[in-house]
Amino acid sequence: MKKLSITAVLLINLNAYTITDLLNRVETIPDTKIDNLMVKEMKINKKSVTYSLYPKLTLTASAEHFSIPTSIRPLPPTESTKIMMTGGSLPFSQNIFRIGFNLSMPVFIKEIYDNKKRMQYLLSATKYKTKIDLLKRQSSLIIYVSNLNYLFELKNALKKQYSSIHTIYKATEKGVKIGRIPEFKLLRLKDSLITVKNKISQVNTKIEDMKSKIYTLTKTNLEKPLSFYANKVEKSEFFAVKPLKEQLKASKYEISSKKDANLPKVMLKIQGNRAFAKAYNTDDNIALNYASAGLYVTWDVFNKKNNSDVQKAKINRSKTALEIQKTVKDLSAQVNYINASLKEINKQLLLTKESVSLKEELLKGAKVAFKLNTMTVDEYLQYEDDLAKARADLANLKALKNTLIAQKALIYGKNLKKVFK
Repeated sequence: MKKLSITAVLLINLNAYTITDLLNRVETIPDTKIDNLMVKEMKINKKSVTYSLYPKLTLTASAEHFSIPTSIRPLPPTESTKIMMTGGSLPFSQNIFRIGFNLSMPVFIKEIYDNKKRMQYLLSATKYKTKIDLLKRQSSLIIYVSNLNYLFELKNALKKQYSSIHTIYKATEKGVKIGRIPEFKLLRLKDSLITVKNKISQVNTKIEDMKSKIYTLTKTNLEKPLSFYANKVEKSEFFAVKPLKEQLKASKYEISSKKDANLPKVMLKIQGNRAFAKAYNTDDNIALNYASAGLYVTWDVFNKKNNSDVQKAKINRSKTALEIQKTVKDLSAQVNYINASLKEINKQLLLTKESVSLKEELLKGAKVAFKLNTMTVDEYLQYEDDLAKARADLANLKALKNTLIAQKALIYGKNLKKVFK
């Protein structure tokens, strides 16, 4: 028996989640990990722009065959005359082997510096977007759990209704058996019980659907209501505007980079190699070094595509600026609606709680009246329905309040683990 009781306690504890536990689990699902990888990818893109300023070193090796003897390296006329007069080996051969290196480095490419600054703002925008996506998932979780709590309370209200009607049904059944109560009332009560059982079944289906949605976000099965409360959400800057502002800053440097693509580009190039061959006139093995270094300038004096790219970048900047205005407009309207709705919901909660208490008392009176045969069965059942509906309305208002607070917290980019406890 002790082992069984310990096991039961462990199972209960395993299911004793808090809303903070579930919000933490949202951070571990693949969706969130994918967003984090996007930030890493953007960091790498930023580094790649910086690395383009570094020297590039390439090692080379080649084996070449020519149809006629070819110079291993450029040979000044005075040097070739001297070699021929002394009978030396001329640096010409049909088979030439080389090993060497190429080194290149940008000395001045203005658009690289523009892109480096642009990537910094794009990285910041990506971080904001990643946080927004996480907050959206956590906000959805709050809504799903609130709806699940509502469904559990609705089911509980229907169970109470079923139990209440069933008690009257049993008492009526006795009256029917002794002939004091017409069988019609018993059949009407039985039909009502079937209707309530059917409603409970429908709620069970909705509960499973909501549990599935919660599992998708948390990999957790909730088998019972999860109680939590909401703190006040203070007004602050609209969080969805922050990544757009970073994109707007990035667009400034995108325009600059497209314009600067028309400026001259200066590259430093150094190359060297050591060639091995047999001199065609003496058949001796020779090995010679050859190297060069230089500054190379390229300049797009006329390139219409660059001008088109500048215009596209300006359009993108205008679109981002307008998107900021639109977002502020839409979110302002949404916040106004949420604030007004929360005020009314708080009033409705107080009134509905009072209504539930009153309907509980009215039902007690209705049961007495029904037993005394001063009330019809349908009139009595209406009181049962009214109480069940009032309890459901109360639970629904609680869920709706949490939903609106979660949406408001998302709009302001608040930490939901601090808002909901």
